[in-house]
Amino acid sequence: MKDKAPLVKTQILTTAEKMFHDYGYNNTTFQQIADEIGITKSTISYHFKNKYLLLLYMIDEYFQYLRDFIDQYPDEYQNAYWRICVMYIYFYRVITSSEKNLDLFYRKDAMDVWETSKVGIVSNHYRAIIRDFHKPFDELDLRMSVCMDLGARRRLYHEFLSGNSDLQNIDTFCYYHVYLIGILCRLDLPTIQENLRLAFDFANKYTPEVPFLLQ
Repeated sequence: MKDKAPLVKTQILTTAEKMFHDYGYNNTTFQQIADEIGITKSTISYHFKNKYLLLLYMIDEYFQYLRDFIDQYPDEYQNAYWRICVMYIYFYRVITSSEKNLDLFYRKDAMDVWETSKVGIVSNHYRAIIRDFHKPFDELDLRMSVCMDLGARRRLYHEFLSGNSDLQNIDTFCYYHVYLIGILCRLDLPTIQENLRLAFDFANKYTPEVPFLLQ
């Protein structure tokens, strides 16, 4: 059984991605995924505690793909902050391209889960940036910066939904999030602005693939 676990996990992810895409997140259940593959629902639960964590795994894989895509252009690389900026530019452009994608990512339950499950991943992003720029952070500084970032994402999206005309431009929406990351990492304004300029230049020059889930 253990030998088959990686294969089963891959089957779960592939089947769930297709069903989320074809039928929507709300209309897909663990039981339907299990029936499609020919396994028990408990087998899915063994790999993924709940449906949203299954979706979150796919989104994390997409972020890793974006990082790998950016790193294919080493001559363009600037620093960890620049790379995070480029990743979010790509991500927000895809997520906000359709109502379906918005519903996948910006669900109330999803935003609630962010503020617990994403702390470790976002903390690693911050660690990479502050290491690159030699900023003095202790663990409490880091955790508070990450908490402020995750809370601001929720608020930024509420502003987007409110019809704020300035934030309807997705690049502006993205700009304010990655600008905030720079501020929370204690980067100076010229450094933030230059990295944002270079990040948008890169994102406009190179186009990564979009995963089937988000097409």
